[in-house]
Amino acid sequence: MPHSILIIEDDEHLRGSITASLEDAGFKVHGAAEAGVAMDLFVQLAPDLVLLDLGISGDEGMRLLDDMKMTRPSTPVIIVSGRTHITYAIDAFKSGAFDYVTKPILSMDVFINSLRNCLKQSRLRRRIHDTQGHLFRLVQKLPVIIFIINRDLEFEFLNQASTQILGYTPQEILDSPRSFLKRIVREDRGRFMLALKKSLQPEAAEFHFEFRFLHKKGYPVSLMVQSIAPPLMSGGAPDRVEGMIMDMTRNSYLDKLLLQNEKLNMLRIMTEEVAHEIRNPLVSLGGFVRQLHNRYPEAMETKVILEECNRLERLLQRITAYLEPMNVTLTCCLLPPTVNFVMRLVSSRLEHKSISCDIALEDDLPPVLADQEFLHRIFIYLIGHGADIVEQSGSIRITASEANELVMVNLFMKPVHTPATGHERLIMPFEDDEMNLAMCLRLVERIGGHLHMERKDSLARLTISMPRCVVSPEDQNLEPADENHRFF
Repeated sequence: MPHSILIIEDDEHLRGSITASLEDAGFKVHGAAEAGVAMDLFVQLAPDLVLLDLGISGDEGMRLLDDMKMTRPSTPVIIVSGRTHITYAIDAFKSGAFDYVTKPILSMDVFINSLRNCLKQSRLRRRIHDTQGHLFRLVQKLPVIIFIINRDLEFEFLNQASTQILGYTPQEILDSPRSFLKRIVREDRGRFMLALKKSLQPEAAEFHFEFRFLHKKGYPVSLMVQSIAPPLMSGGAPDRVEGMIMDMTRNSYLDKLLLQNEKLNMLRIMTEEVAHEIRNPLVSLGGFVRQLHNRYPEAMETKVILEECNRLERLLQRITAYLEPMNVTLTCCLLPPTVNFVMRLVSSRLEHKSISCDIALEDDLPPVLADQEFLHRIFIYLIGHGADIVEQSGSIRITASEANELVMVNLFMKPVHTPATGHERLIMPFEDDEMNLAMCLRLVERIGGHLHMERKDSLARLTISMPRCVVSPEDQNLEPADENHRFF
C-alpha cells in the first residue's frame, strides 16, 4: 500500500509540480491551499507525512503545525518554506517539525529520498512507541508488583497490581514518602531495609526473601520480593533498585495449614500405635497380677507389679491425651480484618461460580472473644459452604450486629440449590457440602459460640453468635488496630 502525503501549499503551480513528482515516485498525494481545509484532511485522511508551507493562509503555518502535532504527534511534518532565516527553522523544530526545507527545491530526487528516509524513521519510531506502550500495558496488568526504589528509599514506579495485592493504589504509595516501608511488619522491616541498602552499594547483589505487609484493610499479607541486577552509576554504585513483589499469602497460609494438619495426623497415628502396644500387654499383665494378689495378698512382689501397672496406666492416659485437639487461646479478635483476610484466600472459589460477595461489616464493630486461628478457619468453612450451595451467579452477603453482649455475624446466601442442613446431620456428616458446616460447628463450639441455620425458599442464612470482648482502658493500646495505625 503506497504511503500517503498531504501537501499544504497555497501556490497552486508549486503544489501541482510537487504532486506530480511524488505520484510518479509511487506516493498517494492529497493537497490543500487553506489552513481550515488542510486540518480537516489531516484529521480525516491521517496521512503518513505532511509537507507544510509556513506562509499558508497568510501566516497560519506555525499555528497549523501546533494543531497537527497536538492532534497526531506521531505524524512527521516537513516544513517547505521560502523563509530562509534561521529563527523560522528554530521555531519550527521547537514545535515538532521533522525537517526544514527551503524553496526552491533544487533536486527533486534528493528531496524524494529524504521523504523516504523520513517515512522509514517515522515507521520505526511508531513501532518503538507501540512496543513501549504494549510493554507498559503488560507491566501494568501483571499479577505481581513491579517496583523501582531510588537511593532515598522512595518508590519511583509501581504498577497497578499494588491495588489488588496491598489495597493501596500506586499513587497513594508514591505520594507518601516511605509509606510502604512503614507498613512492613516490624519484625521484617529491618531485613527489608538492610537488603535495600546493600543493593545500593558498589558491587551490589540481587536479593530474594519473604516478608509480611499490613494490608490497607488491616490484615497482614505474605509477600516475596525479588530484585534484579541494578544499573550502575559512573561511581560504580547503582542509583536505584528494581524488582518485583509477589503475593504469597494464600500459599503461605495453606502451606502452614497443611503442615500443621500433617503433623497432627502423624502424631495421632503414632499415639494410637503406642497406646495400642501398651494397652494390650498392660491389660493382660494387670489381670494376671490381680489374680496373684487375691491368692497371695501378703506377697510384696504383687504389690510392686501393681504399682508399676498403675504407673503405666497413668502414662497411657498421658499419651492418649495427645489425641485431644489443641488448646484454645481466647483473645480479642477483630472481625473485619479476619473476614477480609479469608476472602483473599477463598475468592477464587467464588469467582469460579461468579458468586458476588458483599461484606457489610463496620470498622467500629467491637472485637469478639475467640481464638484467631479458629476464627480464620470458621469463616473459611462458612464461605466454603456458601460456595458449595449457592447457584451460579448467586450472591453472599455478610453482615454483623450486637445484642446482649454478643456479636452476631450473618451470612445470607441466595439462591441455594440444596435443602437446609439439619443440626442433627452435622454430628455425622456424609455429604461434601455438609463437611464445611460440620467442621465449622465444632470450631464455633470450642470458642464458646453458637451456630444457627435457617432457610426460606431459595434463601439460606447462617448466624454465628460470639461473645463480645471487653477491653479495659489500659489494654486498648494492645488492640491490633492500634498496632496497625502506629506506623503512620
